[in-house]
Amino acid sequence: MRSCTNPVFLKRCPFQVLALLVGAALCVASPSMFAENKPVYALGVFPHLPPRDLEKVFAPMAADLGKALGGMVELRTSTTYEKFSSNLDTGKYDIAFVQPFDYIRIAKQHGYKLLATRTEKLAVIVVTHNNSPLNSLADLKNKKVALPPKTSAVSHLLRGHLIANGLRPGKDIQLVHQRSHVSCMQQVLIGEVVACGTAAPARRFFQGKFNVQMKIIASSQEIPHTPWVVHPRVPKEHRQLIRQRILDWANTRDGQQLLARGKLTPFVAAKDADYDIVRKMAK
Repeated sequence: MRSCTNPVFLKRCPFQVLALLVGAALCVASPSMFAENKPVYALGVFPHLPPRDLEKVFAPMAADLGKALGGMVELRTSTTYEKFSSNLDTGKYDIAFVQPFDYIRIAKQHGYKLLATRTEKLAVIVVTHNNSPLNSLADLKNKKVALPPKTSAVSHLLRGHLIANGLRPGKDIQLVHQRSHVSCMQQVLIGEVVACGTAAPARRFFQGKFNVQMKIIASSQEIPHTPWVVHPRVPKEHRQLIRQRILDWANTRDGQQLLARGKLTPFVAAKDADYDIVRKMAK
């Protein structure tokens, strides 16, 4: 078979050459480019829940965003915080739902655009089982407490909160990191730790899934919650459509059902300056 790189063949098979050129162009096109000008975007969600639960909550949201865009949004997240952060840095996700400390980094380094955040603020809450004798942060001295992964916002917040209250991690209190908020609270139920540092939405989700009550014994200062962001390659008109759809979930029956799957409060518009407090903490 003759190759289309042969000069003689180039003159005799113009249609084959054209096909090769078109194919090559598609290979280097943006991941958002697609036949008939319909967008295909990848949605990444930080792994605060186990993979199956993330799929249950966020795959329907991805499908709904695709409807708003007249295209497709596919959930393509990761099983670890470290891999998820790496994927953000390499531009794997067009749309992402991220923890606040990741947002300030990728906004500065990669130009990600802020869309919306939760109506509630984010604080670390320390929870234990409902009949535990523990009632305060001081009760945790010389005990073992579970946390989500070390790079999570909750882990940042709890370490600072413990130090501010005279408890030195690694000396006065032992911290053990788990894969997710759910596994953190499971460690409490099976008696491996006395408490778990988590966040209010994760506690609501866990209580609903396992039909248990987790008692709050302490909470930290608040910061802006987990935001929705987009990669700068996403066209401005698509950013506006995505933002509006997210904001509208609170006002429609279908949208309220999407939020209810993850025990999520509604989302509101946000601006970059809202996260200056997170930047200050990160320093």
